[in-house]
Amino acid sequence: MLYMLDILESIEKALKPVRDFIEDNYSNPIMWLGLFVLGLLIFQATYSALQKEK
Repeated sequence: MLYMLDILESIEKALKPVRDFIEDNYSNPIMWLGLFVLGLLIFQATYSALQKEK
């Protein structure tokens, strides 16, 4: 159980700079547009990879 807590704490420490960046720039529409486009690209790549199996 302690090992699991260490993993969660490590993940939290690693993501802290990302979280701080988002908190500092949450009102920036360009950032949100970029994150949305990135999400669409990941979705499209995943969808294409899954469709190749048909």
